Amino acid sequence: MRLITSCFFSALLSIGLATAQEKPLPLAKQSFKPTGIRIGTDLIDVVKTFSGPTFKGWEVNGDVDFRNYYFTMDVGSWAKNVTLTNGVATNGAYNNSGEYLRLGVDINLLGKDPDKNMFFFGFRYGRSLFHENLTYTATSPNLFLPVTISQSNDRVSGGWAELTTGLRVKVWRELWMGYTARLKFAPTTAGNLPTLAPYDMPGYGIIGRAPWWGFNYQVFWRFVWKKDKSQLKK
Repeated sequence: MRLITSCFFSALLSIGLATAQEKPLPLAKQSFKPTGIRIGTDLIDVVKTFSGPTFKGWEVNGDVDFRNYYFTMDVGSWAKNVTLTNGVATNGAYNNSGEYLRLGVDINLLGKDPDKNMFFFGFRYGRSLFHENLTYTATSPNLFLPVTISQSNDRVSGGWAELTTGLRVKVWRELWMGYTARLKFAPTTAGNLPTLAPYDMPGYGIIGRAPWWGFNYQVFWRFVWKKDKSQLKK
């Protein structure tokens, strides 16, 4: 019996020593090197452009990954043509046209997802350059006839900040879809503004309403390059 017990413990000791001598493989190191770039567009702007004369515009979105961080850029254009009324009849029109740029970063809270699906929070800073025109008909008891007045801002620049959240989901191969919700705030404008206070800034919205909400429903295609292989210690 003592011989069997001695042999049993000797076998356990040999297995333990052999296991201790083997060095476990470390986990793969996470790299900050980007693995691909996504290029997409906002479908809501497309629908609004083709559904009526009030809005014409487009937006191109892009992002590139650095582990759980995504650097983003949005470039867009919009033009609005709004009819004004005095509650009874049409008495004027407002129109604007311009371009905008947004730069920012998103933090992916699903960083361990192998497909790189995203639920994110982020920040953006936007810049816009635009012109606008207001034409309206003024009436008064002191006027014998209505008077048409036209005012314009030829070159207005502006900026604002955004907090963002949203989803990106891989739906087929490298086709992605998702949405971005935006809380826009702190709008500012500058330029030669003689009489007309800037009203609607492309990329932001109505300047006098801050904060201002925005929403995009986007489709992307992801262009992937070869991933770097993780270095494993022997």
